[in-house]
Amino acid sequence: MMNNDLNRAPDQEKRSARILKKIKKTLTHNLGWKITSLILAICLWGGLITQDTSLPRDKIIDGVRVSVTNASTLRNNGLVVVSGLENTETVRIRARVPQRYYSTVTANNYSARLDLSQIQTTGEQTLKITASSNNVTMYGSVNEIYSNEVTVQVEEYAVQNRVPVEIRTTGSLPEGYYPGALTYSPQYVDIGGPKAIVEAAVRCVAVYDQSNLSASRNPNAVNLDFVFEDAEGNPLDSKNLTVTSTGQTAALQRIAVSQYVYAMAQVPIHKESLIRGEVADGYRITDVQVTPAAITLAGREASIAPYLQSDAVLFPYEQVDVSNRRQTVTTFLALRVPSNMEYVSSSVVQVTVTIEPVPDGGEAP
Repeated sequence: MMNNDLNRAPDQEKRSARILKKIKKTLTHNLGWKITSLILAICLWGGLITQDTSLPRDKIIDGVRVSVTNASTLRNNGLVVVSGLENTETVRIRARVPQRYYSTVTANNYSARLDLSQIQTTGEQTLKITASSNNVTMYGSVNEIYSNEVTVQVEEYAVQNRVPVEIRTTGSLPEGYYPGALTYSPQYVDIGGPKAIVEAAVRCVAVYDQSNLSASRNPNAVNLDFVFEDAEGNPLDSKNLTVTSTGQTAALQRIAVSQYVYAMAQVPIHKESLIRGEVADGYRITDVQVTPAAITLAGREASIAPYLQSDAVLFPYEQVDVSNRRQTVTTFLALRVPSNMEYVSSSVVQVTVTIEPVPDGGEAP
């Protein structure tokens, strides 16, 4: 029995060798023609694929813009996202694009969305980005979004109306100029955002630098950035706040400030026109004091120009009557100040006329 098994083993090896030899002969027979046929088949297949423009191909597309939707719905539900949306401007997708449009499609042919209505509570939340083509027939369908999950931090939402706006001035005008009234808009704002920030805000502050003002560009108009402060004057993180002018719906970007700047002149009082009459015999006027000695005027360039001259003076409406006076006289006189000035430091002066006896042997001046 054992001998029969031993005799069969060589026969099986021979048969296996013959089979392998036949396979090898079959594969190598006319090998050149077979390789040529394979190449021709591949080329024909490629040609058919190229000619059939309806067949789709996968394409990786970068820079598809992500739009965040339903933020207002989230606010209506009393919630707001405070972080996590900073790096979600664009995503990469894999789209199944028809052959005809494969080389022409761009990121602009697709849109991605992050729907905030997925959020139901505060704390850390994970959201999914969805994407689609703007025209399925032309640009195919989106098969995959790379990094399609976004983790955001959510807090309670609150609003506060009529937060006062405060303009803080810094710097000073160049010498010789006078600042007119400062106007700004809005004077109150409404804010909405994270509850802790909104409830802490007591004022909206914009800083206004007066050192850059000029009379040559009246009115001086600027738009200022603003911040919010708490009751102790500490700045608050305002990046998640929605700010509008009170009673308006459009988002407020800056505070509008306007101010005129006027040229100034220091104009003395004409002393010779302050007194009339003659003091009593034996007396004389020894001094005339005017307080203030000069009046500050400020106005537009055309109005103030005559008072910038070196010989400019102001006159009183009336005079101090010293007729037959023997004692010092102190009184107030109204001045003839121009009506087209924006600022007059005073329209009244105090005049003191010192009257003294003439010294023995002397003469009245």
